[in-house]
Amino acid sequence: MIGAGAALSARRTVSDDDIAACARLTGDFGAHHIGGVAGRKVAQGLLTLSGTPLLADDGVHVTGMDLRFLAPVFAGDEITTSVTVDTRDGADITFTVVVTNATAEVLRGTGTARVLDQSNGHVA
Repeated sequence: MIGAGAALSARRTVSDDDIAACARLTGDFGAHHIGGVAGRKVAQGLLTLSGTPLLADDGVHVTGMDLRFLAPVFAGDEITTSVTVDTRDGADITFTVVVTNATAEVLRGTGTARVLDQSNGHVA
């Protein structure tokens, strides 16, 4: 059960292939993503957020997010994504998400979600 105070984290290294795949899926072919900045490709914002624990859980339906992108994530960067459930009221939760690389916080945000009943896909 996902309750208030639950904390989840995941770590991954962003690759050139990840950036190219994200561009194909989202249509975000910005020059800084494809050509890079100072020879380093910059991950799309959605790629930086992808694979976020809790948000990637099939039992959770995100209903809203407010995100601040604080610093770029480059190909080759290892990022750690941490999600904390702030409150839970029935099936509704609020959460905080923070993404860091080796030197800085690169993304911070808050969101709302609904926890689904795994047996039928409806609200728990």
